[in-house]
Amino acid sequence: MQRSKGTRANALLLKLVLTVVGVTVLVLALGYIYDEAVAVSASGGARLGAVVVIFAAVAASMSSVALIASLPESIRSRFAQRSRKVQSRPVYGFVTVLAVGIGSTLGSPLFVLIPLNIEQYELVSLGSLALATVLSVLMAKVYADMYSTLEKRGLPAVGGPSFTKIACGTKSIRYFFSRVSMWIANTALAAYSKLVFVIFDIEVFPVILAGFGLKGFAADVVVYTIAVVFVGWSVINAVFEHKILRSVGYLQIVMTSLMIVILIYESFLLGAHGAWDLSGLTHAASGDWFSALLINTGYLYLLFFGFQEIQALERDSYEESNVPLLSRLRQGYKIRKSSYFRIAMILSVVVAAAINVLYALAVFSVHPSLAALQAASIPALFLAEKYLGSGQELLMAVAFLTATITTFVPAFVAASRHLAALGEDGYIPRSVASISWVFTLGAIVILALGNANFLVEITDFLVLVSLGIINMSSVWLAGGGSSPRKNLLPVLVGVSCFVAGAAIYFIDSSVVVFGIVSVAFTYLVFDIVELGVLGTNLFLTVFNLACVVLLAAFSSASGLAGPVLSVLGVQASSSIEVLAYLLVLCSAMLAVNLFVDVKMLNRTNPAPSLGVA
Repeated sequence: MQRSKGTRANALLLKLVLTVVGVTVLVLALGYIYDEAVAVSASGGARLGAVVVIFAAVAASMSSVALIASLPESIRSRFAQRSRKVQSRPVYGFVTVLAVGIGSTLGSPLFVLIPLNIEQYELVSLGSLALATVLSVLMAKVYADMYSTLEKRGLPAVGGPSFTKIACGTKSIRYFFSRVSMWIANTALAAYSKLVFVIFDIEVFPVILAGFGLKGFAADVVVYTIAVVFVGWSVINAVFEHKILRSVGYLQIVMTSLMIVILIYESFLLGAHGAWDLSGLTHAASGDWFSALLINTGYLYLLFFGFQEIQALERDSYEESNVPLLSRLRQGYKIRKSSYFRIAMILSVVVAAAINVLYALAVFSVHPSLAALQAASIPALFLAEKYLGSGQELLMAVAFLTATITTFVPAFVAASRHLAALGEDGYIPRSVASISWVFTLGAIVILALGNANFLVEITDFLVLVSLGIINMSSVWLAGGGSSPRKNLLPVLVGVSCFVAGAAIYFIDSSVVVFGIVSVAFTYLVFDIVELGVLGTNLFLTVFNLACVVLLAAFSSASGLAGPVLSVLGVQASSSIEVLAYLLVLCSAMLAVNLFVDVKMLNRTNPAPSLGVA
């Protein structure tokens, strides 16, 4: 017995060492991926050497995650691995979910995308807004129909990917990809919100304050106070999410209402300043307007997909809810969750579309310079200051700050929910899923270091592909007994999402290339998880060594001196060799990990599981 305890202690000590190695390798691997991705984005194309480096860094990151996951699973392995039903604590009603939907849809991208797009595409921009609105409304109906079906069956539906899970099964690549894509997309959207907030707080807001006589130390106090409050709120929301759900809901209602009022007010002021002069709006109607409409719709769809964040709140919402005015007129009148989710999703799209179109027309009426808009960090603030004065610029800045929060919080919550769902389904260790907010927050910080346009476009692409799969799930959910006429709407919406996603290629081909690589990578991860512990360790060991061979063959094709690797102390002249050494180290550590699992820990406990709960 004493020998068994000593064996287990030694095994856990080895696991701790492996975890430390895994964390170190993961940081370095992410640095390689980020620096090479930035280099590829800047050059406008991917060299063969760059692809090999990214491929090798991905192999190292996957191996490091396997090493990191081995420790908590080993500690928990002596306990029975029973599936636990997540307890819901409903606190949200119709008004709150509507505020979440509108706040997520009317986010910070509006302040950047709308002014640039309406000035560049003119009438096509309005057509794209209208087309994206129609598709989003139809998609909201498909969502609502699927949710009603699941509700009747007594099945949960946390987020849109749950529809694919029920239709195709938990161990389906379609479900796995839709869930992972939604996690990545929501994480990227939250990172985008943080990034534009940092740009605003550091570059734009001090200039606004200077117009009101606040300079030097006084301005620094205001700027850093806002930064600390935003970062602090992000951390508090991450750590105490379930305890402050009700407060978050109330805050979302207040902030969304404030943002709507300011945006409508600023739109009318800007339109009045330009006398609502819409001359020249039809210039872009000539030429190949159909292709332009298709491409631009795919680009602008980011402004509308926020409505589906409502579905991520399924566990947090009441089964029945009051409806403003109706519940007062008819005492005790309430509607079921499936009904008020349907109404909230459709209203979110309609309200957001109306405000987007109103603001777009107001911007066009003053006929701003496209070059000036492209040079501005946040075009909406530039327009407010140039045409309405510093006071209105400050008011628009308040709306922008509000939009940043109303976008970031739901996107962060949804991303955490998606990652936690992967843990519940056995794709990642439950020990990792229980702190999904930590990994999501870390991913947001890493992505926020990147390029804002790339984040917008990769978010858009992944969301469109995922939404296409989710909408097609309505057909799979119904099975063979469904009539072709009933399947027409989900097929139409699903195909539209795929086409709009493909159209982004004509805006930035590298985004679609990276998106397709992410699809292939997701499929690879799915297959690896299905292999189990033994198969995963063996596969990753061979994968790492194969990447070492590729690096040796193409080492002269790429050299890295990016910002992250430079901070980590990796020199460009030796970066390829360092990556090769990391891969060899990972292979050795995976072999040690496998030896510990098979020869030592199994003497006293069942083998720990990396991916199967």
